[in-house]
Amino acid sequence: MHCLYKQNILIGLLIAVFALNVSAQNSESKPEGFPFVYATYSFQVPSGDLQKRFGVSSEIGGGAGYKTSTNWVLGAEASYIFGNDLKENPLENIMNSNNQITNMYGEPSTIKMRQAGMQIKGTVGKIFPVSKNNSNSGIFIRGGVGLLQHKIYIENVGNNTPQVLGDYRKGYDRMCNGLSLSEFIGWQNFSNKGGYHFFVGFEFVQAWTKNRRAWDFSTNQKIEGQRLDLLYSIKIGWFIPFRKRQATGYFYY
Repeated sequence: MHCLYKQNILIGLLIAVFALNVSAQNSESKPEGFPFVYATYSFQVPSGDLQKRFGVSSEIGGGAGYKTSTNWVLGAEASYIFGNDLKENPLENIMNSNNQITNMYGEPSTIKMRQAGMQIKGTVGKIFPVSKNNSNSGIFIRGGVGLLQHKIYIENVGNNTPQVLGDYRKGYDRMCNGLSLSEFIGWQNFSNKGGYHFFVGFEFVQAWTKNRRAWDFSTNQKIEGQRLDLLYSIKIGWFIPFRKRQATGYFYY
C-alpha cells in the first residue's frame, strides 16, 4: 500500500509540473469572476479510527461554485466514497463453522460487503497566481466544513437471507457520521484558452463521527463513543467555467 501511495504522490507532482507549464504558455490576463461546475476523483488512505475498519478507498463527486475577480473561490461539493478493503466482519456471529450464512432455502447465501460513504461540504479557497501571464491560475489553498458518513454496505445476492434483509441489515452496517473539516493544497488552473481547467493536489479530512444505529446486532449492544476518522487523499478535478466571450475570439465553456 505504501508503494502505491508513493506512486500516486509522484503522479500528482508530475501533473502539477505540467500545470505550471500550461499556465506559462497562456497569454497575459487579469483575474476574472465567473461561476463553474466541476467533477472530482480522489484516492484515499484512511487513518485514525477509520483505518481500523477500512483500507484504501476511492471517492468520486462534483460541485459548483464561483471564482471572484480577487481570486477567492466559493463552492459546494458532494461525493460518494467506495472501497473493497474491509477489515471488520460484522456478520461473524451469525456464520456457521464454515464461515457461511444459511439462507431461507437451507443453502449457503451469497453475501458481499464493502465500504460505502459520502461527503457533503461547503468550501472557501483562494488562488495565488505565480505568473502574470495567467492571474486566474496558481497555488490553490482551500478549506471546507461539512458532513462525512460511512458504513459497511451489505449486499445479499438474491435477497434470500432474512438475517440481513430490510431493517435487519441496519443492525450490522455500523453507519457513522458527523462533522468534518477539510484542507486542500495544490494547483488550480483556469487557462486563458483551450480546455485546461483543472486542479490537482492533496486533501486532508478530519471527521468527528458517532455510530448512528440504535443497536449493533453483532456485539449485542449500542456502540457508543466519539470517533476520529481521518483521510489523506490525492485529489484531481476537471472544471467547466462559464465565462463571457472575449473580444479576442477565444471560445469559453
